[in-house]
Amino acid sequence: MNSTQSGLKSASRLLLGCLGGGQPSVAIVLGSGLDVQLDKNYWEMPASEIPGFVLPTVDGHTGRVTAGTLGQRDVLLIQGRVHCYEGIPEENVAFQVHLVRELGISNIVLVSAAGGIRDDLDPGSMMLVEDHLCAQPLQANAERGAVYDAGWRQRVIAASDGLRISCGVFVWTIGPSYETPAEIVAFERRGGNAVGMSLVPEALWASALGMRVFAVAIITNRASGLSKGRLGHAEVLRAALDAQANVTKLLVHAVAQSPKLHV
Repeated sequence: MNSTQSGLKSASRLLLGCLGGGQPSVAIVLGSGLDVQLDKNYWEMPASEIPGFVLPTVDGHTGRVTAGTLGQRDVLLIQGRVHCYEGIPEENVAFQVHLVRELGISNIVLVSAAGGIRDDLDPGSMMLVEDHLCAQPLQANAERGAVYDAGWRQRVIAASDGLRISCGVFVWTIGPSYETPAEIVAFERRGGNAVGMSLVPEALWASALGMRVFAVAIITNRASGLSKGRLGHAEVLRAALDAQANVTKLLVHAVAQSPKLHV
């Protein structure tokens, strides 16, 4: 057993003990600047206390795992992800996904900040991911041809009347630099609608592990070359904070409509 597997087993034992026999129906992984308030907290643990958990270093990723309820459903909330651009191997970037599966949770919600490419994707809007493009190769292979659960997505759309949501294709880039305007033009021509530096590695690993995936890109800025303002992480964090209330409403629907509850 290598060190990653050993850490995974130790982390699983620790969190199963904390869960005390409870079984969250969904795990939620949040992106930059997001801090969803659960209806009820059962317990909360800093990621630094979880064996094998790679600690985030980017601003806006708190590094915390919380069990509680959202919309009257038990969930596991992970705040703080790491990225390939931090020099972390892909399988370690997906440690949280492996841990969630080890805990017996089969549904995962992935939330990421993103830059809007399509004309209607302005800051504050939310794009449900129906497919993705990878600007750089990744190791994981999806178990099914479609990574993102279409039935789950359609149920959420039907339940989310009044929220500003749409569907589209997410473009993953390794970062950490923002894309050039020419790259954004190329991504748009290939069918990309929003662009970001996370979410896709985790989605691919989750699918490879047989999990059901629901993913949403929170548009925090217009992509490079599409706005007059200068791109920066501070702008991303501000926009994520502004979108927080609507993100929480969407996540309530995502948890309520998860596949485990609709078999």
